[in-house]
Amino acid sequence: MQPCQNCAAPLAGPYCHQCGQKALTERITLRYILRSFLEALTNVERGFWYTMRELAVRPGVVAREYVEGKRQRYYHPVRFLLILVTVATLVTLSLGIYDMQQSEILHLQNDALGLNPDEASTARQQKIQEEVKKYLNLVAMATLPFISLVGFRLFRKRAYNYAEHLVMVAFWSAELAVVGLFIQVPLSFIPGALIYALPATILVSSLYYGLGYRQVFGIGYGQAFFKGLLANLLGFLLMFLAVLLLTVLGVLIFVGIFK
Repeated sequence: MQPCQNCAAPLAGPYCHQCGQKALTERITLRYILRSFLEALTNVERGFWYTMRELAVRPGVVAREYVEGKRQRYYHPVRFLLILVTVATLVTLSLGIYDMQQSEILHLQNDALGLNPDEASTARQQKIQEEVKKYLNLVAMATLPFISLVGFRLFRKRAYNYAEHLVMVAFWSAELAVVGLFIQVPLSFIPGALIYALPATILVSSLYYGLGYRQVFGIGYGQAFFKGLLANLLGFLLMFLAVLLLTVLGVLIFVGIFK
């Protein structure tokens, strides 16, 4: 058998023991590219769709198996998260859901406070929204480290460390990014209904996290849902406080330098 075409190591099987490449390679053709693309999407062993399907009904089982070493069959959690959050963000922006949602929130806020903003304030608010839209996919992932931290503290007596909780939350948040579309898209066709998208999403996320925690840790439904709700609410709160703290520090540094 010929040496490995990638690293020239002697071959003793279908894969190179040194670099892992297949012993037999074929010439790259359009057919090869198309087949490779379809295999990447539909591969049952470690494919994207398999991971998504399993996470829909067994979020805790997928997370536990991946953390405990059964990783061959599942898509990488970070890549899985980036793909689904990016897709969800593109759908949200292309359908104008984000703009409608922010408009409803601002309108409700002004009504509650009895404010009647002038054109300058409205333009400033729209400018901020346009800047946020550029990084909306990153904003969607900003809660991950905080939810993971809360989960780690809630289950601190269990065997999993913070990084392993981060993997669990990456899987679950990716799946929830798609689930969120099934909440936001229908509500976008009902005038004034998008304001309920956030509480509905938090409720669904809490139920989903509860199912995940139950399957991972074997706790009861009530305790699992409570801890799922707690992880979501405290995760959002910690993120808000962190952003607020960074904003205050940024302002103080700016004033200290340019005063």
